[in-house]
Amino acid sequence: MEPTKTDFTDKTLLYDPMFDPKMKASAAKRAKNTKMKMLFVIVILSFIGLSLYFSFTSLAQDKFEFRTLDDGRIQLYQFNGGENDPVLMIDSLRDENGENPDPSQPVSVVRKWAVTGNEYLRFIHIGKDVEEIDGKSFYSCKKLFGIFVEEGNEHYAVLDGILYELEDGKPVRAVFCPARHAYALLAVELGAPELSSVDAAEAFLDYIDEHSEEIDAAYSDQDADGENKPEAERFRFSVDFPDTVTVIGELCFAYCERLEYAQLHEGITDIETMGFFRCEQMTKLDLPSTLVTIGSDAFSYSKSVDYVFIPKSVTKIGHHAFFGSGAPEIHMEASEAEIKANVKLGNSWSPRIKKMFYVKVPILYSQVKEAA
Repeated sequence: MEPTKTDFTDKTLLYDPMFDPKMKASAAKRAKNTKMKMLFVIVILSFIGLSLYFSFTSLAQDKFEFRTLDDGRIQLYQFNGGENDPVLMIDSLRDENGENPDPSQPVSVVRKWAVTGNEYLRFIHIGKDVEEIDGKSFYSCKKLFGIFVEEGNEHYAVLDGILYELEDGKPVRAVFCPARHAYALLAVELGAPELSSVDAAEAFLDYIDEHSEEIDAAYSDQDADGENKPEAERFRFSVDFPDTVTVIGELCFAYCERLEYAQLHEGITDIETMGFFRCEQMTKLDLPSTLVTIGSDAFSYSKSVDYVFIPKSVTKIGHHAFFGSGAPEIHMEASEAEIKANVKLGNSWSPRIKKMFYVKVPILYSQVKEAA
């Protein structure tokens, strides 16, 4: 007798796990996790693909790229130097490898973003015919020690390591301070060659290679045992601008990690966007009564500043101007009514302090400036 065959075609299972809420939730969670894992893999593969693309693209790029502008002037459009290019010469038209300079075709303009985020660049030389440099031309070159200007340039000059724009032979705008200016100052104090011109660059780099441990130890805020050094033993530098300077240009002191104090004298009217961005060691902020404009992110992450007084002369404060400042409160010379009537305020211009979460610091109006 043959065994009876059971037909399940029209039968319903007595127990279906998907009708169990716990099992159903577990299955949904597994499906969600699978989707997240797939998404994560896709994102990782995308990043790898982009990294490879940009790596191959950067390898294919010419070291120098120039453009001829409508007015006939030659512009440095892009510099893509690598680890074998610590010095950038901006003087005349060159081939794509930076060789064979042609003095008959001088460079007059440096485009914004022309030299951006270059981690190998240590020095920049500005030729005598350069007459226009955008404030963002040398953005985020965080290993830069110094900048030089060739004698005879009527538009720019370097004073105490800082690049200035000239007007009638006088510095009127602070343009750029190399991010590692402080390290260069210390190295010279310890015996490195004076950085008076680009001719000293090679000898300077040789010196810091040979004495890197000694310079790094003196530059560090920690001693050999990893303990914090006393404030008096930490290396910092200050800036005293020429009396004729009226503008601190955008990104001028961005990432100057050891700038402690900038003497903002009476006569300065504008501090442009990100003028003192991430000057984290700046402790004093003395704004002059002639100041009119404080640009966006002008003092962002100036976390060591403990006192801010904004004079009545200021009519514009850009967004996030004091974001991350260490000041526990903002002192304003003008009344609240005067601020509302006369001052253009950007979003989140005042600092916030992180307690349980970020909170705005108090703004005190109709204040009198504390004595220095």
